[in-house]
Parts: sequence; structure tokens; C-alpha cells
Amino acid sequence: MEKVIKNQNGLTLVEVLMAMAIFLIGILAVLMMQIKAIDTNSSARSVTQNYTWAMDKIEKLLALEYTDDDLSSGDHSIEAGSFTQDSDGIDNNADGQIDEVGESGQINISWFVQDDYPVDDMKSIRVTVSHNVPFGKDNILRIDFIKANM
Repeated sequence: MEKVIKNQNGLTLVEVLMAMAIFLIGILAVLMMQIKAIDTNSSARSVTQNYTWAMDKIEKLLALEYTDDDLSSGDHSIEAGSFTQDSDGIDNNADGQIDEVGESGQINISWFVQDDYPVDDMKSIRVTVSHNVPFGKDNILRIDFIKANM
């Protein structure tokens, strides 16, 4: 005579595999959100750094005399890898030290000066900061301001 067991407690192998699959999908979704958050934070940091460097350059240009060579009409720049990066007042290679000897890096600062614009005795200046990220999207920031002859 065969004995029939009515109450079988426990889970079948199929139920365990389904639960693991659902759990795995949830973990992968959380992982993807984390990766996106890291990417967004990195991008925000780069934009903030560019803005800080641009504002620093603007403050230096505003402090100059109206006739200074750095405010002459035309293009001016501090290029990545140039000898001027070790005296530009920023940490071009992002190692925590500002203006060390022979510093070069991924940050370019340039400014364009236009005389007598928008009116006479004023200079329109556009500061551009670009941060060239290896294997990533370059971040470029442009800020326009006006210096009056006072």
C-alpha cells in the first residue's frame, strides 16, 4: 500500500530559480542606477571645475589695467601642455598641486577680447575653458563679460 503525503512543505527547484532570476533583475537595475549616478557626478564635477577656473580667469582679467596686453583685442590662451601652465594659477593635471614646475594637463583656458563693444570704452571678453577628458566627452564652458574703461 502506498502512502500519500498531503502536506509537502518547501520549494521546488523551478520556484527557487524564478526567485533568483527576479532578484538578479532587481540587483542589475540598482547597479545600472549606480553607474549612471557615478557618471552624472563626474560630469557635474567637471562642469563645476570649469566654472571655477573660468571665474578665476575673469577675476584676474577684471583686475588688470584696461590697456594691459592680456586685454588687447584678439585671441589669447593658455594651452594644455604649454610652458605657461606652470604659472596659470590652476591645477591643470588634477594632482592637487597648483603650478608645479613643468605642469601640463587636460585643461585649456582661452579668452577673446573685442574692443569698443557693445559701446565705446568697453571691452567684450569671452572666456572659454575646456577640459579634455581621455576616453570621454570634452566639457567646454564659455562665459562672456564686459570690462569698462574706468
